[in-house]
Amino acid sequence: MKICAIILTLFLCAFLRRDFLMSTFTDSYKVPELRKKMWFTFLILSVLALLSLIPVPGIDRAGASAAIAKWGDTGVLLDVMSFKALGNVSITSLGLYPFLIASIVMQILTIAVPRLHNIAQSGDAGAKIIQKFTRSAAVVADVVFALLYCVGMRNHIWNSINYWVAICLAGLCLAAGAAFFGWCVELINNKGVGSGLVIVILACIIRDIPVHFKNLYVKASVLGVPAAAALTFAGAVVALALFVFVIWFNLGGKKLHILFSKRTVGMKQYGMQNQIIPLRVAQAGTMPIVYSIAIMLLPATVITLVMPEDTTNIFLLGIVNFKRSVSFYILYVFFTATFSYIFSMIQFNPLEMSNQIKQNSGYIQGLRPGKPTAQYLITLCRNLNLADAAFLIIVSLLPMLLDLIPVMNGIWFSGIICLMIGGGLIELKLFMENAIAAEEEKAKAASKDRKKNKYAK
Repeated sequence: MKICAIILTLFLCAFLRRDFLMSTFTDSYKVPELRKKMWFTFLILSVLALLSLIPVPGIDRAGASAAIAKWGDTGVLLDVMSFKALGNVSITSLGLYPFLIASIVMQILTIAVPRLHNIAQSGDAGAKIIQKFTRSAAVVADVVFALLYCVGMRNHIWNSINYWVAICLAGLCLAAGAAFFGWCVELINNKGVGSGLVIVILACIIRDIPVHFKNLYVKASVLGVPAAAALTFAGAVVALALFVFVIWFNLGGKKLHILFSKRTVGMKQYGMQNQIIPLRVAQAGTMPIVYSIAIMLLPATVITLVMPEDTTNIFLLGIVNFKRSVSFYILYVFFTATFSYIFSMIQFNPLEMSNQIKQNSGYIQGLRPGKPTAQYLITLCRNLNLADAAFLIIVSLLPMLLDLIPVMNGIWFSGIICLMIGGGLIELKLFMENAIAAEEEKAKAASKDRKKNKYAK
């Protein structure tokens, strides 16, 4: 049922036409530098989509595909994060997951280890060192997950050649495919538009949308074709409404007015201009959702890759099919709230902001510089974090809980889809607006230089 997906897309285009398509995206496409980045990003995503169709050498594709179909909820999420390559038994079957785990580990170590934290705070040189460490960790993760994948597929290795040659060939191709996937993320970071991690995840999810509507229609077809079509269309409308709500929430925020004292010396005034700092409610963006799912999926992924295909162990099957596990929901709420707070503090540190305001002779109207300002910013930041975490948890958990109802089965991932698409588009929009502003500043500076050179001659 791709018709409902097309209808939903048309509704989204109508909703986003003024603010996104006709304004930000069109203006960005007019800038030569941004236009190159947009086409480069599209090229990288196209390459990843094509690689998802190339089968892994050394593994029987039909048998492996049947085994992956039994991986339950874990297999579904891994398939989404691999651009549907996992279900195709492709060379990029491991997808984004090893790189994502390596990135999370390195970020946690950077915060926890003082030496790494100092390196990360030492400017561009430190960021490059941390990036090298992340790449090394990603390569190690690629090799480990490739080995685990080969262990899980040990019954589906080619018989036409030596067993060990076939399994080594498959493992090498899988590790190389995962490394290439991570490299593409870094390429988008450096030469594309926005965050490579967000863009790739966004593309993976959008590609999977028609499948969700198709599954909804198939499950509702027992009620008859008209009822199934009506239910699918209603699902598209509800998804659209949820998406609009996500966009509205992400665009919400508070403007922080910073006033700076000026002093007059002779005929001149000295001091900084008054500033307005926009604080988004959704400061953390979509990363808390991504990181929470990635960490919680790690033990399930390892167990899924190595457990026997015909296992009847209730404990193992409960970990792999985690949708009905109470512990999953408890941990999900905990990790989402924790990462929401961490990423919000990275984006906006109230103590650091208070010190900067005081050092530059600034103040917030009605508050004295120093401790009162710091206390106000801490309270404001806490309230924004609470609202952001509650928003992420409610929107993502509500479809998960409704999915437990037999009639509603199949909508488990819809809340996360709306959060990822809405948050990803907002982050992409902000990136393009900042890039357009930077290009305009460059153009103004170049124009001033030309005028100076002209008058100098």
